[in-house]
Amino acid sequence: MQKKILSVAVLSAISGGVFAQDTASESIEEKVTEEVVVTGSLIPRTNYDGPSPITVIDSAAIQERGFTNLSDVLRSISQSTGGVGGEQYASSFTPNAQQVNLRGMGSGRTLVLLNGRRLPDNPTPNDGQSNFFNFATIPLAAVEHVEVMTDGASAIYGSDAIAGVVNIITKKDLDETVVSLQAGTTTEGGGDSTKLQAVTGFTFDRGAVTLTAEYQEQKPIFGKDRDFMDSYMDRPEEFRYADRAILALDNFETAYIDPTEEVCEASNTGYTYSYRPERGYYCGHDGDGEESLRNYRERWSLFADGRYQVTDSIEFFANTMYWNSSATNQNFRLWWGDDTLDEDFNYTYLQKIFTPAETGSQDSEYDESTWNITAGFNGDLTIAEKDFRWEVAYTFGSYDYEDSQMRFKEEAIDEWFLGTTDLWGYGILSGNSDNSIYNLMSREDAQALMGLKKLEANSESQQFTANIVGDLFEMPTSGMPAAIAVQFEFADQSYEMIQDDRTLNRDGMGWWGLTGTEGGGDRARTALGVEFSLPILSNWEVSLASRYDHYNDDSDVGGRVSSQIKTRYDITDTVALRGGWSQSFRAPDMHYLYAGDSGYYVNVEDYYKCTVDEGIDPADWGSCDVEQVAGSRSGSLELQEETGENLNFGFVFSPVDNLQVAIDWYRIELDNIVLDQDERELMRDEAECRLGLVDSDSDYCQSLYTKIERVTNADLDQDLELERINTTPINQSKLLQEGIDTSFEYTYLTESFGEFELEMTYTILTKYEETVFEGDDPKDLLDALDNYDPRSKFGGALTWRYGDFGTTLFASRIGSLPNYAETGRISSWTTYNLNMSYSVSDNLGLALSVSNLTNKRPPNDPTYETWPYFYRGQYNAIGREVFADVVYRF
Repeated sequence: MQKKILSVAVLSAISGGVFAQDTASESIEEKVTEEVVVTGSLIPRTNYDGPSPITVIDSAAIQERGFTNLSDVLRSISQSTGGVGGEQYASSFTPNAQQVNLRGMGSGRTLVLLNGRRLPDNPTPNDGQSNFFNFATIPLAAVEHVEVMTDGASAIYGSDAIAGVVNIITKKDLDETVVSLQAGTTTEGGGDSTKLQAVTGFTFDRGAVTLTAEYQEQKPIFGKDRDFMDSYMDRPEEFRYADRAILALDNFETAYIDPTEEVCEASNTGYTYSYRPERGYYCGHDGDGEESLRNYRERWSLFADGRYQVTDSIEFFANTMYWNSSATNQNFRLWWGDDTLDEDFNYTYLQKIFTPAETGSQDSEYDESTWNITAGFNGDLTIAEKDFRWEVAYTFGSYDYEDSQMRFKEEAIDEWFLGTTDLWGYGILSGNSDNSIYNLMSREDAQALMGLKKLEANSESQQFTANIVGDLFEMPTSGMPAAIAVQFEFADQSYEMIQDDRTLNRDGMGWWGLTGTEGGGDRARTALGVEFSLPILSNWEVSLASRYDHYNDDSDVGGRVSSQIKTRYDITDTVALRGGWSQSFRAPDMHYLYAGDSGYYVNVEDYYKCTVDEGIDPADWGSCDVEQVAGSRSGSLELQEETGENLNFGFVFSPVDNLQVAIDWYRIELDNIVLDQDERELMRDEAECRLGLVDSDSDYCQSLYTKIERVTNADLDQDLELERINTTPINQSKLLQEGIDTSFEYTYLTESFGEFELEMTYTILTKYEETVFEGDDPKDLLDALDNYDPRSKFGGALTWRYGDFGTTLFASRIGSLPNYAETGRISSWTTYNLNMSYSVSDNLGLALSVSNLTNKRPPNDPTYETWPYFYRGQYNAIGREVFADVVYRF
């Protein structure tokens, strides 16, 4: 089966997956016998049947299964169980990125390689915390195939290879030109797309050159384009009321002050007189669905690969890739709100949501570009009559990022509504009736209060590697050569995030209702690794590897040794056992180390105020109200590396030709996990300190008084009001996950009806535990109703090829997840992709693909009270999407 995968990869590089399979027959034999470096090892082999399970997805399979970007390709594999952020989270720190989360361990714990070499991280961190790789930067036009190893591999690659390794292999050694045009749309509206690809190459006596180019334009999709999420009427029945667009709330009575229908209509905002049960009347707006589900994108990329035989034994190689993207997304509308207190002690909260007619465009814009360049030499060398292969290479990568949006200046918008005076720290209405929240603000007035919020970020990486591989001696037990690979690596990486002067301002001169994160730092790494392949018997291979990484940065990591032992034993020609043990680690994330004084907002219970102000007993703190408070986060240079151990054991069974079944049990144990301090835990501990339930003079309690900031007002003689929570990351928790991966591949050839191929993968978790603090009892995450990763995932493809025609039906099933209320579970989610292709001639190919064939919507969750009424980390609301491809080969 693995040989077939290689042959399909060659074909797809030429034809884009829409030409008949038999056109590649000339190159099959050549590719099958060629030795390649397989992900997870430094020693070349002729196939993927080694001690580690490897999933290979070639460009033909990508086309046949209806995928249009690399992120969707990788999220389709059954081991990709973790939720991710991205475009559907329009208000997140990374709404323009595409991530992959193997095993649910976090997107930063999967190592991503391009042709075996590291790439620069996305310079803006996921959730404002940790860095990751953005798969949107890799154009499919350049991809020959992708290798995914779902096992620890720090003994080969160093840091980050905990949940697995994704190695993207690019096209090379082509000798023709292929141009393709793809047009797509969604059947429910929005999302029209156009993609143009060109791949060309030529070979000559001493080398080859391959060039690819890709251009794509993608129109946006908004929630308003989907009828099941375009209105507040789609909410659960008890929450079906309009957004509070303009309101005045009596803070003493906790009821809205009735504006009257006439006032709402006279505002000329388009807002309507609305009612919320138990609160009262206000001016409402149906804002559900105004956010983006998919961003507008325009991007293009260029990739070039070349090699030249300098001498009979030395080859020069180089490749470079450039990617540029401009994107736009739409978040919730800009708004303003504040508490006011007048001389008659009327304590009122005011709020207004601004229309685009008032402010102009409220979109966020993103401009990104990446460079990646590799150059080096390889050749043959004879040492003590033994043949070795050596390589030296240098890789440089750079990622530039910028986002911007028009926002209200904090002091300007406050002064517009409240004037310049206050009473005991609370705003007083300006007294200018033209500045009432019920009046439509003119475009000129609004823009005088606004400015351009801007973030600039950059990450860079460079790496020098030198390795040598060859046979050492003949094993006396098998008569086969033992092989060795030695690798030296020097690398450094850096990142920088620069916010404008207002984003992190705490002195009343910021952007209203906005905060952010910034930071920057660098680190260098030196590593030396060695790997042995020992054929103990002709049917028994043992692989040993060890690597030492030394980090030169401001953390407490220093040096780290990672080792592994893996084996494969072919019991018969049809049954093989494989397995192994490996150590893994992750150096502290750069943004965990070097984050500046960054801001965010979080919902917490204020247990101290709840007890003092409302008389709630600590035993009943679960009944305290939740409130939103500003948070401040900064990095910590005291962090140590995360450490892990991976175990796997399985078998491969091939009872007949063209059939292969593999079952692998795995265990991942990860210690010393870096997490931000939990705000609710801090609030609980602070309340116990202030209330004297523990020693309030302890060093820990004293530190909490600086982490939990409260407003002290001498005039009102109270310091209850929570102002800010300050957190830092710490090494604290532990994860243990066990599960089973199963794969099935079968190809059936007929004389009259063509070729049938069935491929299926299934992953099920059998154990998943988390221990947050040392000494705590482990928490079972399998059945936990606050763990939003599925316990199982399935993917399967059925393909039929007959002459010039081919069709594939791909199915993906995500197991059940907890509901929003965390009181039960919702049903699984199964979607289908269909692809049909036809070779009109030797030069012209046509294809039609349909993603989400049955237009399956996310599972219904009647407890999901907030838009978009489903969990965006696992599901999407894109619906059915249709693509037509035309491919011409010169």
